[in-house]
Amino acid sequence: TVVIFETHRDGAAITKSFHCCNVRIGGWKSFTMRNALWPAMYVPSKQNTKGSVAHQFSSLMFDINVSSAHMLFNDEDDGFRITWIQPFKEKVNDYATTAKRIPLPLRKIQANRNDIVTVTDEHETWEVCLSDPRTGLVHQSDNDNFVPPRVDEEISLQLDIAYEVYLHIDALLIDIITRRQQSSSMFQMSKYHSDTVRFIPNFYYNLISVSGDGLDIILVIVFSNKEKMIMQSSQSSSNNNKKKLPAALGVVIKFSIFNQSYDELKWVQHPSCEDDSSMKQWCNSLALNWRMKECGVGVFCLEQGTKTNDTWVGKAHERNVDDDLEDDYNGNLWSKYYVEKEEAKVAKNRVAIAPPKDISMSSLYPHCDVITNRAVYDAIPVKKISSRKSPAELIYG
Repeated sequence: TVVIFETHRDGAAITKSFHCCNVRIGGWKSFTMRNALWPAMYVPSKQNTKGSVAHQFSSLMFDINVSSAHMLFNDEDDGFRITWIQPFKEKVNDYATTAKRIPLPLRKIQANRNDIVTVTDEHETWEVCLSDPRTGLVHQSDNDNFVPPRVDEEISLQLDIAYEVYLHIDALLIDIITRRQQSSSMFQMSKYHSDTVRFIPNFYYNLISVSGDGLDIILVIVFSNKEKMIMQSSQSSSNNNKKKLPAALGVVIKFSIFNQSYDELKWVQHPSCEDDSSMKQWCNSLALNWRMKECGVGVFCLEQGTKTNDTWVGKAHERNVDDDLEDDYNGNLWSKYYVEKEEAKVAKNRVAIAPPKDISMSSLYPHCDVITNRAVYDAIPVKKISSRKSPAELIYG
């Protein structure tokens, strides 16, 4: 169950929360859960009808006067449920003055499918729960349809699920592969492919980042080549020394949510990723590498490091501390490591050069803290668990 709630506010007569029950939470198995929450500059309007986004984006309206709105990405193993969350409002906004059309980013490739992103009914997905802010007890009344006027007005100003869509990664991957099969001699149909059956290779994916306006996302998808859909080029096939076919391929995609267009930012391949565990690990490494470059941490805070260590992936930690964040961008600290690493490479020294520190996940994903029950589970004495920047605390006793 996914629960969305606001922290305590003095004077509140009732507290509203939202529950999404019986859904997969793939984030537990991701390289981090911090990439699940992102600030949103624009919030889609509920005036749009249910169905495919492809038929709506030309008339899509957005609330542009929002503050502290967020996008929640819940990984459900075949894609992301993307939910726009609006926080407590001081007053009810007038739709006519706040909802406007905005120019949507259009990528180089327009998807042939119209079901990559579909609009869901948030009223069917999320259950509203009203509770007493002092006791936590669920609000009860003699008549379930009756809510006192003052409380009813307060509820209308509280936390709200503004909009929700579902991003189908399997549909996106099919669109990418199908287009490649039609335009490249290196991609061929699977032997299981037919007019009625479309073969989908085993795949994994990760969300890397979301644009500042919340309209674009960057993600990585890796998929198996067991069916040998990706062949050598005609030039390499004619050589006596044929290159071994890659065991898996990956692609970094920049995807525009509201018109289903995308850019293929980078294609990569792996010679030996054949099982699920190695494919997942490779997918995690690709996501971390790309995000570390985006944020300029580790060797990527150095200009020369970005040029010569394009595939570098540093270890990361999940601790909610600010003590070591500045060192993630410390050029002096990382330049020494970079020099030692390059010298060892020239000398063909096989001794691994350890990086000066682990990268903090807070540097990569600063918008979300992860608070777990691990300390209690491991029987470590603890009275409370604090967030990194939020005043919210998890208190025991």
